[in-house]
Amino acid sequence: APRRRRPPRAESVAGARRWVHEPELGLLDAVPPDERGRLLAAALRLRLGPGQEEFVPPAADVVAAAHADPGRHLLVARPPGGDPVALGVLHPGGAPAEVAALLDGVAPDDVVLFRGFLVDVAAQGGGVGSRVVRDLPGAVAALAALRGRTAPYEALVLTVNDRNAAGRRAYARAGLHDRGAYLGGSAGPQRVMARALAI
Repeated sequence: APRRRRPPRAESVAGARRWVHEPELGLLDAVPPDERGRLLAAALRLRLGPGQEEFVPPAADVVAAAHADPGRHLLVARPPGGDPVALGVLHPGGAPAEVAALLDGVAPDDVVLFRGFLVDVAAQGGGVGSRVVRDLPGAVAALAALRGRTAPYEALVLTVNDRNAAGRRAYARAGLHDRGAYLGGSAGPQRVMARALAI
Protein backbone atom coordinates (compact mmCIF):
# COMPACT_ATOMS: atom_id res chain seq x y z
CA ALA A 1 0.00 0.00 0.00
CA PRO A 2 1.30 3.53 -0.71
CA ARG A 3 2.76 5.27 2.29
CA ARG A 4 0.60 8.07 3.68
CA ARG A 5 2.29 11.43 3.84
CA ARG A 6 2.64 12.89 7.27
CA PRO A 7 0.63 16.01 7.97
CA PRO A 8 2.65 19.17 8.62
CA ARG A 9 3.88 19.27 12.20
CA ALA A 10 3.49 22.30 14.42
CA GLU A 11 4.84 23.04 17.85
CA SER A 12 3.56 25.47 20.45
CA VAL A 13 5.79 28.36 21.47
CA ALA A 14 4.47 30.62 24.23
CA GLY A 15 0.93 29.60 23.35
CA ALA A 16 1.29 30.28 19.61
CA ARG A 17 1.57 27.71 16.87
CA ARG A 18 4.77 27.75 14.77
CA TRP A 19 5.41 25.47 11.82
CA VAL A 20 8.58 23.37 12.11
CA HIS A 21 9.03 23.60 8.31
CA GLU A 22 7.86 26.85 6.72
CA PRO A 23 5.35 26.26 3.92
CA GLU A 24 6.57 26.73 0.36
CA LEU A 25 4.34 28.44 -2.18
CA GLY A 26 4.00 27.02 -5.69
CA LEU A 27 1.83 27.20 -8.80
CA LEU A 28 0.07 23.96 -9.67
CA ASP A 29 0.62 24.78 -13.35
CA ALA A 30 4.36 24.33 -12.78
CA VAL A 31 4.03 20.88 -11.17
CA PRO A 32 4.24 17.60 -13.17
CA PRO A 33 0.74 16.25 -13.94
CA ASP A 34 0.89 13.23 -11.59
CA GLU A 35 2.06 15.36 -8.67
CA ARG A 36 -0.46 18.06 -9.60
CA GLY A 37 -3.32 15.59 -9.28
CA ARG A 38 -2.19 14.46 -5.85
CA LEU A 39 -1.77 18.03 -4.59
CA LEU A 40 -5.15 19.03 -5.98
CA ALA A 41 -6.87 16.13 -4.24
CA ALA A 42 -5.21 17.13 -0.96
CA ALA A 43 -6.13 20.79 -1.45
CA LEU A 44 -9.78 19.81 -1.84
CA ARG A 45 -9.65 18.46 1.72
CA LEU A 46 -8.74 21.86 3.23
CA ARG A 47 -11.33 23.00 5.76
CA LEU A 48 -12.48 26.44 6.80
CA GLY A 49 -12.78 27.52 10.42
CA PRO A 50 -16.13 28.33 12.06
CA GLY A 51 -17.77 31.38 10.48
CA GLN A 52 -15.14 31.76 7.75
CA GLU A 53 -17.49 30.64 5.00
CA GLU A 54 -18.89 34.18 5.27
CA PHE A 55 -15.67 35.54 3.77
CA VAL A 56 -14.06 32.66 1.84
CA PRO A 57 -15.52 30.06 -0.54
CA PRO A 58 -14.80 26.38 0.22
CA ALA A 59 -11.86 24.73 -1.53
CA ALA A 60 -14.12 22.85 -3.94
CA ASP A 61 -15.62 26.12 -5.20
CA VAL A 62 -12.19 27.75 -5.60
CA VAL A 63 -10.93 24.80 -7.64
CA ALA A 64 -14.10 24.57 -9.76
CA ALA A 65 -13.93 28.28 -10.65
CA ALA A 66 -10.28 27.92 -11.66
CA HIS A 67 -11.05 24.92 -13.85
CA ALA A 68 -13.84 26.87 -15.53
CA ASP A 69 -11.63 29.91 -16.24
CA PRO A 70 -8.19 29.33 -17.79
CA GLY A 71 -7.15 32.81 -16.64
CA ARG A 72 -7.17 31.65 -13.00
CA HIS A 73 -4.05 29.87 -11.74
CA LEU A 74 -4.18 27.74 -8.60
CA LEU A 75 -1.36 27.83 -6.10
CA VAL A 76 -0.79 25.93 -2.88
CA ALA A 77 1.38 26.35 0.19
CA ARG A 78 2.81 23.21 1.75
CA PRO A 79 5.71 22.14 3.95
CA PRO A 80 8.52 20.40 2.02
CA GLY A 81 7.25 17.01 0.86
CA GLY A 82 3.90 17.48 2.62
CA ASP A 83 0.31 18.18 1.69
CA PRO A 84 -1.12 21.66 1.10
CA VAL A 85 -2.07 23.75 4.12
CA ALA A 86 -3.35 26.70 2.05
CA LEU A 87 -4.90 27.32 -1.36
CA GLY A 88 -5.35 30.43 -3.48
CA VAL A 89 -5.66 31.76 -7.02
CA LEU A 90 -3.62 34.24 -9.05
CA HIS A 91 -5.84 35.86 -11.68
CA PRO A 92 -3.99 38.19 -14.09
CA GLY A 93 -6.33 40.85 -15.43
CA GLY A 94 -9.09 39.60 -13.13
CA ALA A 95 -9.47 42.68 -10.95
CA PRO A 96 -12.84 44.43 -11.35
CA ALA A 97 -12.59 47.83 -13.04
CA GLU A 98 -13.50 49.62 -9.78
CA VAL A 99 -10.57 47.87 -8.05
CA ALA A 100 -8.04 48.48 -10.83
CA ALA A 101 -9.04 52.16 -10.83
CA LEU A 102 -7.57 52.51 -7.32
CA LEU A 103 -4.07 51.45 -8.42
CA ASP A 104 -2.62 54.75 -9.66
CA GLY A 105 -3.10 54.16 -13.35
CA VAL A 106 -1.67 50.64 -13.64
CA ALA A 107 -3.16 48.99 -16.72
CA PRO A 108 -5.67 46.25 -15.81
CA ASP A 109 -3.69 43.63 -17.75
CA ASP A 110 -0.65 44.40 -15.57
CA VAL A 111 -2.58 43.72 -12.34
CA VAL A 112 -2.77 40.27 -10.73
CA LEU A 113 -5.76 39.63 -8.48
CA PHE A 114 -5.20 37.24 -5.56
CA ARG A 115 -8.48 35.54 -4.73
CA GLY A 116 -10.07 32.46 -3.19
CA PHE A 117 -7.45 32.30 -0.42
CA LEU A 118 -7.99 29.87 2.42
CA VAL A 119 -5.80 28.33 5.10
CA ASP A 120 -6.81 24.98 6.54
CA VAL A 121 -8.31 25.32 10.01
CA ALA A 122 -5.60 23.06 11.46
CA ALA A 123 -2.89 25.41 10.15
CA GLN A 124 -4.44 28.69 11.29
CA GLY A 125 -2.79 30.79 13.96
CA GLY A 126 0.77 29.94 12.98
CA GLY A 127 1.53 32.69 10.48
CA VAL A 128 0.86 30.62 7.35
CA GLY A 129 -1.38 33.28 5.81
CA SER A 130 1.12 36.09 6.31
CA ARG A 131 3.93 33.92 4.95
CA VAL A 132 1.92 33.07 1.83
CA VAL A 133 1.11 36.71 1.12
CA ARG A 134 4.74 37.76 1.65
CA ASP A 135 5.79 35.13 -0.90
CA LEU A 136 3.21 36.12 -3.52
CA PRO A 137 5.54 38.41 -5.53
CA GLY A 138 7.76 35.41 -6.26
CA ALA A 139 4.74 33.38 -7.35
CA VAL A 140 3.58 36.23 -9.59
CA ALA A 141 7.04 36.39 -11.19
CA ALA A 142 6.92 32.64 -11.79
CA LEU A 143 3.48 33.02 -13.38
CA ALA A 144 4.77 35.78 -15.68
CA ALA A 145 7.57 33.47 -16.83
CA LEU A 146 5.15 30.57 -17.28
CA ARG A 147 2.91 32.73 -19.47
CA GLY A 148 5.85 34.03 -21.50
CA ARG A 149 5.42 37.67 -20.54
CA THR A 150 8.25 39.93 -21.62
CA ALA A 151 7.50 42.47 -18.89
CA PRO A 152 6.71 41.82 -15.21
CA TYR A 153 3.30 42.38 -13.73
CA GLU A 154 3.14 45.72 -11.99
CA ALA A 155 0.72 45.25 -9.10
CA LEU A 156 -0.75 42.60 -6.84
CA VAL A 157 -4.21 43.29 -5.44
CA LEU A 158 -6.86 41.60 -3.34
CA THR A 159 -10.10 42.55 -1.65
CA VAL A 160 -10.94 41.73 1.94
CA ASN A 161 -14.29 42.07 3.67
CA ASP A 162 -14.70 45.13 5.91
CA ARG A 163 -15.69 42.81 8.75
CA ASN A 164 -12.64 40.57 8.36
CA ALA A 165 -10.35 42.52 10.69
CA ALA A 166 -7.93 39.61 11.17
CA GLY A 167 -7.50 39.27 7.41
CA ARG A 168 -6.84 43.00 6.97
CA ARG A 169 -4.18 42.91 9.71
CA ALA A 170 -2.47 39.87 8.19
CA TYR A 171 -2.35 41.44 4.73
CA ALA A 172 -0.98 44.70 6.14
CA ARG A 173 1.77 42.80 8.00
CA ALA A 174 2.69 41.16 4.69
CA GLY A 175 3.24 44.53 2.99
CA LEU A 176 -0.10 45.28 1.32
CA HIS A 177 -1.58 48.76 1.64
CA ASP A 178 -5.22 49.80 1.88
CA ARG A 179 -6.17 51.61 -1.33
CA GLY A 180 -9.84 52.27 -0.66
CA ALA A 181 -13.31 50.77 -0.66
CA TYR A 182 -14.88 48.32 -3.11
CA LEU A 183 -18.64 47.86 -2.88
CA GLY A 184 -19.03 45.05 -5.40
CA GLY A 185 -18.35 42.12 -3.10
CA SER A 186 -21.07 39.50 -2.72
CA ALA A 187 -20.60 39.47 1.08
CA GLY A 188 -20.76 43.24 1.55
CA PRO A 189 -18.28 46.15 1.46
CA GLN A 190 -14.63 45.28 0.86
CA ARG A 191 -11.28 46.99 1.31
CA VAL A 192 -8.85 46.96 -1.61
CA MET A 193 -5.31 46.09 -0.55
CA ALA A 194 -2.39 46.15 -2.95
CA ARG A 195 1.35 46.32 -3.41
CA ALA A 196 3.54 47.37 -6.31
CA LEU A 197 5.59 44.63 -7.98
CA ALA A 198 7.60 46.24 -10.78
CA ILE A 199 10.94 47.81 -9.82
